[in-house]
Amino acid sequence: MINQTINHSIHQTHLRQDPWKLDAVLPIDHQIAPHYFTKAPTGVWENFTRLLSRDIFSEADAQILYDHLMQRQDEFSDEFLAMLQVWLIDELKHYEALRRTYHCISGVSFAEMNRLFADRVHEIKPIERVLVDEFTILVTMMFDEIGSVYSYRRDLREYYCHFGREIQKIGHHLVQDEGRHFSNAAELLLSHHRDRLDHIEPLLHDIAHLEDRLGTYYKSFFLDHAQEQFRFPPNFNAVIIQVILARLGLASYPDAKAVKELWQWVPADG
Repeated sequence: MINQTINHSIHQTHLRQDPWKLDAVLPIDHQIAPHYFTKAPTGVWENFTRLLSRDIFSEADAQILYDHLMQRQDEFSDEFLAMLQVWLIDELKHYEALRRTYHCISGVSFAEMNRLFADRVHEIKPIERVLVDEFTILVTMMFDEIGSVYSYRRDLREYYCHFGREIQKIGHHLVQDEGRHFSNAAELLLSHHRDRLDHIEPLLHDIAHLEDRLGTYYKSFFLDHAQEQFRFPPNFNAVIIQVILARLGLASYPDAKAVKELWQWVPADG
């Protein structure tokens, strides 16, 4: 009965989703032409391989978070549950897309990826404070998804663009999907939790502080950018917090130069 309610809510709410077909973009047997590897700038292949070895699994961790939240589904609105269903479908498609990309780039087998994922230890407890209720989860999702938008945008510019049209299109879909998740969470906050909007800014700073304090990623999907912070400017979280507040009508948008720096910044050591 609850699944029927969720499916009804998906159609009744204005959830944004692009049901792009992975097989049409990157078939499972796709092979990258050898000349892309020889033409890629020095170090790009090695760094892309290392990045993918992390990204594929953090996308799959969406299932871990979803399963945890479903144990509490009676606490949540039908619209929120519908959003989670759409979100999970996309994230698991990202997992499969990145598995295929990783296989093409590195040659690592799908069986080996399955083994590596099965060996992961997932910990929800370190992030429990951002999972208190529907409101805190939505705010954390906005923080996480807009961070992913700029993270993947950087990856697209640094890595995906060097290995052919198919791989590049995967990067574009990742950026666009995470942006839609961000907007879906924003719309639910505005429609269901407008009475708590003044709590959002302090909560965002608390989330950023928690990510800094944890200093690592606990394989539970949220706050996975802790493993990538060295790639971003020191003011990354401050800027994305302002982007979130602006999307909710609580602040002005940050300067375009500051936003552009999120995905074009280069550390001093290169």
